[in-house]
Amino acid sequence: MRTYFLLDIDCFFASVEMALNPALRGKPLCVGGPRGTRGIVSCPNYEARKYGVRTAMPIRTAERMLPADAVFMRGNHKLYGEYSLRVMKLLRDFTPDVEQVSVDEAYMDVTGCLHFWGHDPRRMATAMKERIREKCGLSVSIGVAANKVCAKIAAGSKKPDGLVIVPPGTERDFLGPLPVETVPGVGSKTLPRLHACGIRTVAQAMAYAQRNPRAQGERTLLGLCTQIASCARPSDEPVLAEEHREKSISRDLTFGRDTDDVGRVVSTLYSLTERCCKTLRQDDLAASTVSVRVRSADFTTVQKQATLAAPSSNEEDIFPVARRLLGALLPPGEFIRLVGVRVSGLSEAGEHQLTLGIVPSEKLDVLHHGLDALQSRYGYDSIRWGITCGSAEKREENG
Repeated sequence: MRTYFLLDIDCFFASVEMALNPALRGKPLCVGGPRGTRGIVSCPNYEARKYGVRTAMPIRTAERMLPADAVFMRGNHKLYGEYSLRVMKLLRDFTPDVEQVSVDEAYMDVTGCLHFWGHDPRRMATAMKERIREKCGLSVSIGVAANKVCAKIAAGSKKPDGLVIVPPGTERDFLGPLPVETVPGVGSKTLPRLHACGIRTVAQAMAYAQRNPRAQGERTLLGLCTQIASCARPSDEPVLAEEHREKSISRDLTFGRDTDDVGRVVSTLYSLTERCCKTLRQDDLAASTVSVRVRSADFTTVQKQATLAAPSSNEEDIFPVARRLLGALLPPGEFIRLVGVRVSGLSEAGEHQLTLGIVPSEKLDVLHHGLDALQSRYGYDSIRWGITCGSAEKREENG
C-alpha cells in the first residue's frame, strides 16, 4: 500500500508578497492589480476572503467589499515562479518522487522514504512544513492518503497551514459526509445531474455506484459515481517525477476602456504574442499550440486554439495563427474588455521551425535574439515592430 502526499501552498501569490513584506500580514490583500484598475483578483489572502473576495473577481468589485486599509497590488509572476521552484526543490530533499501539477501544488509518493521517519507520515509532513516555512517564509497545507485524489481532498479540508492524514481503511468515513462537489472533476455541468438524482454527498454517490444500475440512460451517471467511489480505495497510481517545465506561457491585457477598434485589438495581440515568444526563446523552448482568448464588455469569455504546422518560438510562425483565431472570436460591433494569447505544447527548441519563407530561419533567430537583447538592456519600448504601436497604453497584463 502506497502513501501519497498532496502539498498545496496556501494563497500562494499573496503569501509570497507577505513573506517579502511582513507589514502586509493581517491586512486584506489582493494580488492582481492596483485600486481602480479593470483587471481581476489573481489571489486574495485569507483576510480578504473573509469579506467574500474570491479569485477571478473584478478588482473594482473587491474594492467595494473590502475596508479602506485593504491592499491591492500588481503581481510578479516571475518572482512567484522562482518561489515555486524553491519549494519543489525542497520537496525533492524528502523524496525523489515529486509530481508538480501546478505552480503551487505537488503530489509526492513517500512510500519508499517513510522509514527515515519511523514510518510516521505525520513526522515527515511536519518536518516538510517547517522546512518550507523556514527557507521560504510560506505556509503549506498537506493531505496524506493511500490515493492521490483523497490526499488532494484532505489537503483542502483544513486550510491554511493544515495537515490532514486519512489512515488506510478510513477513507469512506472521511469522504462520506463531504459534499459531492468536493471531489475533483465534479463541476457545474455534472453537479446538477447528481443533485437531480438525490446525490449530494460522497456517501450517496458511493451507494449509487454499489447498486450498479443497468438502465441505459444511467450509464454515464453510474460511471461518474463509480469514479467518485474510487477515491475511497487505495491505489498504486504513479507519481510522474520529471523535471519541472512550464506547460504553457500566456499573456493577457485588460484594456483601460472597452474598445471596438479591431486594429487596436490586433496590435495588442501581436504585442502579447511577441512577449510569449521572447519567453520561449529565453528558455530555449518551442510551442506547438496557440490559443487566443477574448472577453467582451459583459464578461462573456470565448477561446479557440490551433496547432502549428511545426513547433516554433518566432512571431512569424505564431502570430498568423493567433490572428486567424482572433478573427473567428471577435463579435461584430461588440466592445472588447480583454484579449489574451497562450502558447503550449512546449518542447526543446529544434532546428525545423517553420518561417514565412522570406527569411531563412537562421537569420530570423539572429534577428530575434538581437532584438531581445536590445529590449532587455534598454527597455521594451526602445525598439518595437510597427504593428505594436497601436497597442500603446498603460499595461495591465496577467501572466
